This record gives sequence, C-alpha cells and structure tokens, in this order.
Amino acid sequence: MRPPFEKVAIVGVGLIGGSLGLAIRKRRLAKVVMGVVRRRKTVAEVLRKRTVHGATMSLKEGVRGADLVLLCSPVSIILQQMKGLRRLLAPGALVVDVASTKVLIDHAAKKYLKGSRFVGSHPMAGSSQKGALYADADLFEGTVCYLTNFDPEAERFWRALGAKTFYLTPERHDEWVARTSHLPHILAFAMFQGDNMKKLQRFGLEATNPSIRDMARLSKSDPKLWADILLSNRVEILSTLKEYGSSVLRLRKALGAGNLRAIEKFIHQANSVSKKLAPKVI
Repeated sequence: MRPPFEKVAIVGVGLIGGSLGLAIRKRRLAKVVMGVVRRRKTVAEVLRKRTVHGATMSLKEGVRGADLVLLCSPVSIILQQMKGLRRLLAPGALVVDVASTKVLIDHAAKKYLKGSRFVGSHPMAGSSQKGALYADADLFEGTVCYLTNFDPEAERFWRALGAKTFYLTPERHDEWVARTSHLPHILAFAMFQGDNMKKLQRFGLEATNPSIRDMARLSKSDPKLWADILLSNRVEILSTLKEYGSSVLRLRKALGAGNLRAIEKFIHQANSVSKKLAPKVI
C-alpha cells in the first residue's frame, strides 16, 4: 500500500519530533522521513535510534521536496524558522506545528506563510524526559490533538498516529492550556522552591502520598522548554494566576478566621466544577 506522504520533514527532533519520526516509520506513513536538527551530535543520535531515515542541520535541505513539514521546535525557534520557510516549501506542501501555544504561531503563519497550507496543532502528549533518546513510537496513541483549523489531510495524519482530534481557535486553545496545563506546572515549580520542601528529603518522596509524586514529576520538566512556553502565553497565564491568587486569598481568609463553613464551601465549589470538567476522574 502506498504511503500517504512521499517525504516528511521533521524540524526539531527532540522527544515529540523523535516520537513523530518513529510513529511515522512504524505506521509506514511516508517513504522518507528527514530530520532537521541544530546540533551535529543529534544527527548521530537520531540515526542510531532510527528515528528518521536521514538527518541534516540545514533547514533548506531538510524540507526540500517534502509534502509534509512538521515544526517541532520550541515556540520562539518556530517563529524564527517561519520567516524564511515559505520560499523553501514544495508546491502544495502541508506545514504543521506541534507547539504548546498557538496564538503567536498563528500570527506568524498568517504573516510569513501566506498562500501555504498551515495547520496549528498541539498533541497532548509528552514526558518529563527530554530528547530524541526518549522518543516513543506509540506516544500519541489514545491522546488528544487540538487543531486550530480544518485540513482533512492533517486530521487523517493525527488519527493515523492514534490521536483524537478536536478543534479550537488559537485564542481559545491558549486560554484553555493556561488553566489546564500551564497552571499545574507553575504550581509544581513554585512548590519545590526554597528550603521548606527540602525538609521533605529526610522522609523520602517515595514514601509520601501520590499527590506529591505527581507534582514532583511536573516540577522536573525541561527549564528551557517551559520558560519558552510560559513566555509565549504570558497574557493568558497572568490572567490565570490572578484568578488563582484570588481563590487562594479566599481560602487564606477562611483559614485565618477558622471559618469551617467557608472552607467546606470552598472545597464544595471545587468538587462541583471538577465533576463537570472531569467526570471520569476518581
């Protein structure tokens, strides 16, 4: 059976890009998978793991003749790559990004990729590990992938990798992830600051409750990647932190006053909202 793509170019072969390469190869979705990387040592790594068929440090060489180009770098790097990408693309090529925020990417695509086929996407998959060495061919199985505009070929691609596709505008997407993904990470980063949490070392995190372990996992996220993500969505995140701060202040006041009913009401409100948003989570 003929694969749907002749050549796929993966620009940025880290955890997500590497997993895409392995997934595409495993499912035979392309004849050739070419990786574009920034470091010479990464070329050897991705070839050794057979993440891609070939690798180059040249964006021009990597995307030449590709009918699908996957932009898998951090947001700030994708924004730079987009400036010269259009003149390198083959006619009719589909460009898809996998960045964690969408508004800045969407604005850049409308400015620099006019006349090209572009679909913003965000597969909700990942790991606290980083780099192509931790890539997983089945990383996208059973996950959700948000798309910012409709393209049947892009939708078929993500579904072939095992993901369910949903559509959100770039603005709604960034508002959503600020509250559901970015805020939990920020809380984890804040939780493990200073000397207070270091006192837990004498107990051993393995011996504590699952909540601490979940937060510890989030706190181990890649600093460079997450600094880039937070800056790319800072307007929505600042708004979210303001809302969160107001909620924490209400609880502090209730605790300070020893107000049992107010504390119960605070928790009850959380129960009600979570049952609507995540009814299957127990």
